[in-house]
Amino acid sequence: MLLVSALLLAMWTFIGFWSWSQRTSTLASNRAILEQLTSATEEQTLRLFKQAETSLVVSSRWMTDHPSEDPGESRAFIELVERLRRLSDGLLDIRMVSRTGGLEYIPRRSAAPLADVSDRDYFRAQFGMDTRGFFIADPVVSRVTGKWGIPVSIPIDTVGSKIAVLFAAIELDRIAAVFDAERIKPTGTIVIYRSDGTFLFRTPMDDRLVGRSIVASASWSDHISLAERGVFLSDSRVTDGQPRLVSFAHLRDYPLVVVVTAGLDDLLAPWWQTTMTLTIVGIVVTLGSLFLGTGLYRAMKAEERAVRETERAHRDARLILSAAGEGICGLDATGRIGFINPAAKGMLGWAGSDPVGRDLHGASHHRHKDGTPYAEDDCPVVMTLRDGLTREVQDEVFWRANGTHFPVEFVVTGVIEDGRVTGAVLVFRDVSERQESERALLAQASELARSNADLEQFAYVASHDLREPLRQVSSYVSLLERRYGQALDEDGREFIRYARDGAKRMDHLIIDLLEFSRIGHSALPVEKIDLGEIIDQAVELLGARIIEAGASVQRASDMPFVRAARDDLMRLFQNLIGNAIKYRHPARSSMVRIICLREGNEIVVSVMDNGIGIEADYTERIFGIFQRLHTRDKFEGTGIGLAICKKIVEHQGGRIWVDSVPGEGSNFHVALPVAE
Repeated sequence: MLLVSALLLAMWTFIGFWSWSQRTSTLASNRAILEQLTSATEEQTLRLFKQAETSLVVSSRWMTDHPSEDPGESRAFIELVERLRRLSDGLLDIRMVSRTGGLEYIPRRSAAPLADVSDRDYFRAQFGMDTRGFFIADPVVSRVTGKWGIPVSIPIDTVGSKIAVLFAAIELDRIAAVFDAERIKPTGTIVIYRSDGTFLFRTPMDDRLVGRSIVASASWSDHISLAERGVFLSDSRVTDGQPRLVSFAHLRDYPLVVVVTAGLDDLLAPWWQTTMTLTIVGIVVTLGSLFLGTGLYRAMKAEERAVRETERAHRDARLILSAAGEGICGLDATGRIGFINPAAKGMLGWAGSDPVGRDLHGASHHRHKDGTPYAEDDCPVVMTLRDGLTREVQDEVFWRANGTHFPVEFVVTGVIEDGRVTGAVLVFRDVSERQESERALLAQASELARSNADLEQFAYVASHDLREPLRQVSSYVSLLERRYGQALDEDGREFIRYARDGAKRMDHLIIDLLEFSRIGHSALPVEKIDLGEIIDQAVELLGARIIEAGASVQRASDMPFVRAARDDLMRLFQNLIGNAIKYRHPARSSMVRIICLREGNEIVVSVMDNGIGIEADYTERIFGIFQRLHTRDKFEGTGIGLAICKKIVEHQGGRIWVDSVPGEGSNFHVALPVAE
């Protein structure tokens, strides 16, 4: 019995040790697979948001370079946005938001906004000092399409633009279609969190989790918030309560965390099956040695099945890597290729051969773009194989098998086991098309700058050449009047006055046209200006006209500061106050009041008078060039003054409009950005 007991004890000790070691081995194997999937998912997520940011910046640059064009109607801008959408495989839809929060599609679908999104955080974030810039917002349900999406936005700083924000809505169902093929079936998940713990995306989709925060969970506080990347076991209490093996990585350039999980029960199913088999074998052996042979046989078969399951898991991982659009290479510690996906083989010209075992640096990274040798000690890939650090590299070239090269950007990540660098994973992308697009945009911007300079020079020369003949006409008409005025009858002298007055009006008109054309093209400095000081100076310059008209001009005492060009603001208020005095009511003394209110991020200045007023049908028309509502025998002027005001205000990023009651007076309102 002692011998039997000793044999049984030895048998159960073996079963327990074997079960523990197999469980450890299974978890280690799946841990490595999860880390590889996390690296691939991290790069795809980084590429997605990098592409979103690049698309928004390119669109914003276009709007800055074309301030006079309506982006919602411009064919060039619409084609640019469509090209960017195609480059993202349809994942990114760029939209515009006006300064009042009105949502507009590209191309514009209607004159009225499709929805009011002024309450959305991606809109409000662009008006805050801490959040302004590229902003990744909370997931929301679109008020137009009704679909969940992750909005990313940037501000529009184009002077005079009605558009305040550009954003791209990344629809969750489209991201799910990309990532669903990569997750470990059946219960594995891929999740994207914001760095503040907000749930942005999960596949399989679960609308109940979108937008929730996991900051209070143990997974976040004990693991994700403490390291850049890692693997740990979680009880998934925040989601479905199923125990999981979790791998995570913080993105380098964005406040995002990529998490890849697999159900622990699914991963340990082969081990659990083997363990149960061995347990049954042990019971059978304990009951009698008669069944010992059968039990051992089943244990061996169970071990074979476990090995096959592990091999199948590795095969699934290779299939996922093969489906990736970027080039992916696995390197050993000496820099030789251990595995390479089809995309990498195609880009490097190895589609018809097997490059496994080749030295990657010697084959494809041995020379710079100018053909000079690329020393191994300077190669970022070799450096990572030595120190294990992750490196992101741009403006490099790889060489194809046929001797040609192409521009790339790549990320190389070291594989570290037991504190040693055992290899690296290289992920690279051909950026030829993107660089070509950037060169085209820079050339277009240079051409636009040259065109603007030519236009300003043309306006100056044209005005000078036009005014010279007018001065001659005026001089000779005056000379004619002095020499022969006494010999002419009253009609002749009247004709001379008409000619002189006409030349004078034409000269004023040319001066106003030159002034109108220069607004927005001259290099007037933008500074922080006291509105009260500017208005007082404008009133002082109009002092003679105010006294002559018997007018009264008053302003509020608490005027704020704005950022603008001093001379332009002076001209603006001089025109508005001058008009209020010019179009005064003949039956009463002219009174002009100037007040100021703050509305959100704008300062609204109102110039109010008790003059003759304006008919409602003309409140828009008066801001057009050469638009006069009265004949010259009643009121002098060229019809350009209010057009100059409108152009000055819009150049400063503001708005101008008028409210009026005929016979009672007019209120001209100017909205300017607040000077922070």
